Amino acid sequence: MRWTRWVAIGVAVVNDSRDVGRELKRNPWRVMTARDRLWCEEEQDEDARKLRITAVWRRRNWKASGAVEPYEQLVAVRAAAWGADHPLVLDTRLALAAVRAEAGDVGGAAAAYEGLAADMVRVLGADHPRLPWVRRNLAHWRARTAWAAPPPPRMSELEGPALGEVLIGEPHDTAVLRNLAQVRWNQGDEVGAVEAYERLLVRRARERGADHDVTLVTRLTLAGMRAEGGDVAGALAAYASLAADMARTLGEDHRGTRGARHRLALWCGEPAQT
Repeated sequence: MRWTRWVAIGVAVVNDSRDVGRELKRNPWRVMTARDRLWCEEEQDEDARKLRITAVWRRRNWKASGAVEPYEQLVAVRAAAWGADHPLVLDTRLALAAVRAEAGDVGGAAAAYEGLAADMVRVLGADHPRLPWVRRNLAHWRARTAWAAPPPPRMSELEGPALGEVLIGEPHDTAVLRNLAQVRWNQGDEVGAVEAYERLLVRRARERGADHDVTLVTRLTLAGMRAEGGDVAGALAAYASLAADMARTLGEDHRGTRGARHRLALWCGEPAQT
C-alpha cells in the first residue's frame, strides 16, 4: 500500500540523523577530513568560536538581518587566519551571500555572488564543483527584486532523532557520509554538509536504486539542506525534479509528491504585496 511506503520514507527521513557523532567519538580521524580538522582547530579560539555560534544561531533562528554582521566578521577572522583565498574562506563568503538574500538584501546577495564567482575562478579554476552553486544563485538573485524566506521550522522538518530500523545494515562507509554531513551541519558548515550529502546520495542510489524509498528521502533531505544552506536556486531545481519522480513512482496525489511541491512553492515565494 502507498501509505506504508510513505511511512517507510518518513522513518528514513528522521532516522538519517540517528547516532550522529557516535562515529566521531569512536574513530574521529576516520570520518574527519582536512576541512573538518581545520574547523576543529578554530574551535580552540574562543573568540572565533563565539562568533561562529552567534552567526549560525541567528541565521537558523530566522534572524538573518542580525546574522549579516557576524558572518562578515567571520569572513575577516578566517581570512586573517587562513588567507583570503583559502577555500574555506570562499565557502564562508558563499554562506554570507546567502545570508544577505535571507535578510532581504537581494541586490547585495547578487553582488556578493558576482564577486565570489570571479574569485573562485581565479583561485580554484573554472571547472571547480562549487562554481555551479555560485553561478546559478547569481542568476537567480539578479532576476529578483524582493524575496521572503519561508517560515520555520526549517531543518527540523527533515532531520531529527527517532527510532527506526530502516537503515540498519547500511554499509559502514555509507553511514560515515551520513554522519559526516550531519556533524558538519551542526558545526555551521552548511556548504560542507551539502557536499557530504551529495556523495551520500550517489552511494545510496548505486546501492539501492534510483527509485528506492531511501534514495528518494535522501534527495528530499538534500534539497532541504540546499535551501537552508543558501543554494536556493539548486533547491528549487531539486524539489521540481523530485516532485516529478515521486509523481511517477508514488502517484500524483501521494503525500510525498504533494510535500515536495509544497516545499518548492515555499522556497519560490515572493513577499506579500502591501
